[in-house]
Amino acid sequence: MSSLRNSLHRRNHKERSQLSHRARLGILEKHKDYVLRARDYHSKQDRITRLRQKSADRNKDEFYFGMNRQGTQGGVHVQDRGNEALPEDVVKVLKTQDENYLRTMRTAGLKKIDRLKGQLSALADLVQPLATDGDADDVEDGLDHEELEVLREAGILAAPAKTRRRRSGASLKGKHIVFVEDEDAEVESGDDGDDDEESESRAVKKVDEKTWKPRVYKWRLERKR
Repeated sequence: MSSLRNSLHRRNHKERSQLSHRARLGILEKHKDYVLRARDYHSKQDRITRLRQKSADRNKDEFYFGMNRQGTQGGVHVQDRGNEALPEDVVKVLKTQDENYLRTMRTAGLKKIDRLKGQLSALADLVQPLATDGDADDVEDGLDHEELEVLREAGILAAPAKTRRRRSGASLKGKHIVFVEDEDAEVESGDDGDDDEESESRAVKKVDEKTWKPRVYKWRLERKR
């Protein structure tokens, strides 16, 4: 009997949505939303009740020695961390140590900068005459990657050119295949001969009239919904 009852068609119960003329009031509250809101409200009310009972049962004459060292600011409990202030002579010694450390690091940095400038000027003196004579490739082979980067950033050496790839791409872009039926059509399809490079890059394929057939395009069959 239970299997027969389960097999019968049952009605789908849908939750009611907000009406169109009440859309300005927001989403319609469901029962589960009301349950969450009610639980939150009652928990807050219970907390307030407990605090009121606690304050009513408090002893006004209650005293602890810790109250002398603690206090509140704006209703918030504030407690000292126990950090003691350093004396003035110790603070002066610490400040002088900080100044000496900063002075030492500044001197070391300036010396490092001067050393790098000397190395860069020496490299520039060696590379400049060679680069002007056209032997930049030989100069780049004898230097490290970091030295090359420094010289390129300083403007002594030019950036590596990427012309080979561009030229090959340009040559491939100009090539295309033209199908002609005879030699006369081949002459008509070609250029006047002014640009030799462009005419050489084009590939012409001859097609016989007897074997030539028009192109037939076929589309894959797909099941329509």
